[in-house]
Amino acid sequence: MKTDVRPPARWKPDHLFLLGPDYHLGDLLWFTAVLAEYRKRVAPRRVFVGVPDRAISRILERNPLVDRLLYGDARAAVAQARCRPDGGLEVHDLRPLAVAGAMVRDWRYRLPWLYYRDLWLEPRGQWLATYLRLGPLQEFRPLLGLYDDDFDAARALPARYVALAPHVGQYSLPLASALWERLKGWPPENWAALAEALRRAGFEPVTLGAPGQVPIEGTTPMIGLPIRQAAGVIDRAAALISVESGLWFIAAARQTPFVIVPWWLPRSVNWPAPMRVPHRLVYRDAASVQAVLSHVCELVPHAAS
Repeated sequence: MKTDVRPPARWKPDHLFLLGPDYHLGDLLWFTAVLAEYRKRVAPRRVFVGVPDRAISRILERNPLVDRLLYGDARAAVAQARCRPDGGLEVHDLRPLAVAGAMVRDWRYRLPWLYYRDLWLEPRGQWLATYLRLGPLQEFRPLLGLYDDDFDAARALPARYVALAPHVGQYSLPLASALWERLKGWPPENWAALAEALRRAGFEPVTLGAPGQVPIEGTTPMIGLPIRQAAGVIDRAAALISVESGLWFIAAARQTPFVIVPWWLPRSVNWPAPMRVPHRLVYRDAASVQAVLSHVCELVPHAAS
């Protein structure tokens, strides 16, 4: 008779995931969908996540999937995670250089460039699920826990408002910022006209932005909010209208209807679809103010036409 010699559950190691500064807001959020699948299939004793000490990293605080969030560099995160007396710790270094090296070494399992293809053509997070040998993801919607104090900024807003996020992400290289602005940006005059149209439709337009960014003319400015306060504003909005940035991942996590304008990827690519949240992608060749307003009216019950 075969004997089960597996160690008891109490000897399962803790698992530490190391994320680097290359992870932007959207990356931190789709990572939670992969982490949910990992916890379900691997069932680690505890999950630690090591992240740089940045403002956007706070989006993972008090996440039900993360037992402990560790701020600092990789060495500090590993040292903090090794606080358990038996020293059981499995480290998953998900920083780009470490992942690239592991992909090359593991080419017999999967050719490295196929991950890069999946990064753009498959739903967000699938490439990482494949890398971690989880197979196809079953759930793509990010998991974001919000609590009462995360809604302080939202409480100051009118009952019916639409959050507008007109700014692409900030990048350290000026050329990168200019490129993404060209690919993802929508003209300021369009945002101003949309804000006016939303007000006529019965919504208060609210601009979300990072410190130093300019609010849309004619809107209530909510600039420089801590990221969890911004998430609270998105959660209670009738809808979010955004360029393709990390804020729409918050809307998806909180199941707030959203419109992305303009959608800059091919029509065959629809990252939000597997998240099963009401949304619309407005392509640049159809990105008129009236088209965006019509999509909002379709998504939000009882919106004025």
